Amino acid sequence: MSTHISERHTDYYPPNKDGHKGDYNYKGDRLPNMRNENGEKGEEEILNPPHLMDKHLPNVKERVEGMKREYERYEPVQCPPEPDPDYPLHYPLTDITANWPPDSPSDRPSHIYNSLCYFDYSDPVQRATAYKYRLAEVPFVVRGNPDLDNTVLRWGDITYMNELFGKAEEPFRCEYSENNHFMFWRAPQGRKQTKNFVPPTEMIKMTFQEWYAKATQERTSKDDPHWYFRASACSKSGGCPAPDFQEIFSEVPIFQPEESLFIAAPKKQRGVHCRFGMTGVIAENHFDGSRNMIALLGGERRYILSHPSNCRNMALFPKDHPSGRHSAVDWSDPDFSTFPAFEDVRSHEVVLQPGDVLYLPTHWFHYIISLGFNYQCNTRSGKNYDYDSLMDECGF
Repeated sequence: MSTHISERHTDYYPPNKDGHKGDYNYKGDRLPNMRNENGEKGEEEILNPPHLMDKHLPNVKERVEGMKREYERYEPVQCPPEPDPDYPLHYPLTDITANWPPDSPSDRPSHIYNSLCYFDYSDPVQRATAYKYRLAEVPFVVRGNPDLDNTVLRWGDITYMNELFGKAEEPFRCEYSENNHFMFWRAPQGRKQTKNFVPPTEMIKMTFQEWYAKATQERTSKDDPHWYFRASACSKSGGCPAPDFQEIFSEVPIFQPEESLFIAAPKKQRGVHCRFGMTGVIAENHFDGSRNMIALLGGERRYILSHPSNCRNMALFPKDHPSGRHSAVDWSDPDFSTFPAFEDVRSHEVVLQPGDVLYLPTHWFHYIISLGFNYQCNTRSGKNYDYDSLMDECGF
């Protein structure tokens, strides 16, 4: 990190392990041995990891909370110490998209169908409750992590971002689409996959400054060109696109490969991937085959989530298709004559805001809409098998 950057943002950096910020030092030298007889970490150590901060720096939490917008829920949500069997509540997807059409990100409605529980990380009781929800393999949102809130304030400075990502030795991966829809795809393998397949987007290389210039241009239509920028830090096992930008681990310490509320299985972590969206960008509906923690660091992203039990109604591309795991339905304009079962899909939604971390269990479906200029980082760590039987029925 160059000197002029660190001097300008010294208040928003976590302390080093020597504790140069006094009361805000790490717990490493003060935490008793909390492992069980098998050497495994206990809940106390998992929820108080020595690599994360004890508490917020002055005024940081208040500044981040001031960035958030209030969204009225369709109905009240109860969040007991352990999740109820019907948590989270689901609603007809057609009601959700009629209330707030995906291609109209700026037309915020009077209410949204958000049934998730929110927990304040800075409150030990709420942090412990969030851990119970994670063990139950249900989605929830955590707010108020001191380290992440520092990152939110640092990354809110575009000059800082230009300097940070300008350190990369080569341009980053970026997806280009002729409209606002981005469908994942892999290069086809074999003649069967190649036949009649047209890649829905183009993979290009671009610097952060080049992408930012395009992302902040005014757009009048969802049919204008859009760009979706990505920067990744690889885990030891690799598996992420170049360049391997390891600075992300320092910038987002909650995703360092140490067991915590945010990392369930450090040895199975699959790197950290940061995606930068411009207004209107839609990542098509899909599921991932491992646990996912998603941290929103700036702007807003709307997630429409669906339980794996919806698998049969999603009209998924088969797993040997270049866009396998993804829904073939255009959620902005669904064709119910071609996909009649899609009318039966039930979902709920959440708008992630700066400092929010969403836990998404294995195999949960998610459809993502950028509500403006925004950026998030996510990491996946290990797999839970609770929903395997549901996915087996769909050929996954």
